[in-house]
Amino acid sequence: MENEEIQILAPWGKIAGKLWGNPDDTPVLAVHGIMDNAGGFDKLIPLLPKYFYICIDLPGHGRSDHFPQSLPIFTVNYILTYVLTMNYFKKDKYIIIGHSYGGQLGTLVARMYPERVEKLVLLDTIHYFTTPSQMYLDDIRDKFTEYFSSEKKKKVTGPPRYTYEEILSKVIQLRRNPLTRSAAENLLKRSLILLDDGKYYLSTDQRLKYVINPKHDSRYAIESLQKHPIQCPVLIILGQENVAQRYILRPILNYLKKQKNVTVKYVQGTHDVHQVDPERVAPLINKFLITKKSKL
Repeated sequence: MENEEIQILAPWGKIAGKLWGNPDDTPVLAVHGIMDNAGGFDKLIPLLPKYFYICIDLPGHGRSDHFPQSLPIFTVNYILTYVLTMNYFKKDKYIIIGHSYGGQLGTLVARMYPERVEKLVLLDTIHYFTTPSQMYLDDIRDKFTEYFSSEKKKKVTGPPRYTYEEILSKVIQLRRNPLTRSAAENLLKRSLILLDDGKYYLSTDQRLKYVINPKHDSRYAIESLQKHPIQCPVLIILGQENVAQRYILRPILNYLKKQKNVTVKYVQGTHDVHQVDPERVAPLINKFLITKKSKL
């Protein structure tokens, strides 16, 4: 399946991405996790049905421009990116495939704009991480501390600079479960910037290290899901090796499992299984996409 680059104008700059397939086919908006980019779907898309795949780089990732500087990033701002992209292609409804952070955002979009989302696929994600009520203010204060520290350091030293092999090694190793070399290179293709001295730095926005999520606990999250449920069919695929996420979000996962429109499947693999072993998740996604009622 051939692909091409796309740029969508936004109030703060451009949203970059890759398009796969024929624009006349069913539109699928695929969104990566935090600190990744559209290259994270390069191995998976060729294994999926011949639909029209819109793989974007979220602001501050890959080839997309950053959100305006000087303020921390708030999660809900990213919803603007989904809406702008959907408006640009002028389709009535979209299937959303989201990995990690991209899936957490996709869930919010599906709940806010149910009339625009046909199906939702969540790759090793359930919900953004909740915060116990007694930790709300401490958590936000910690994020502000990181923000001030990072801004001060950035003015003095600028972004970190690496050789290609150094930066490749970091992308592979700086995860709970390492990526393969080829998966890491798919990400670097969209985020490396070459300097005059032959070294590289990443285009990734350093503010992503302290993104501020909505602050509420599991009880509130479930009440919110009850009030504003996900109305479309949902497929959640979880890597069996990512135990921490399922433990922290167990109440929300248990609630979602009880919903008639939600299917939860487990595959052998890590948080990035769709990049490392895409053949493990592709059959589940394919069946979900082509089945009319989409209940596996």
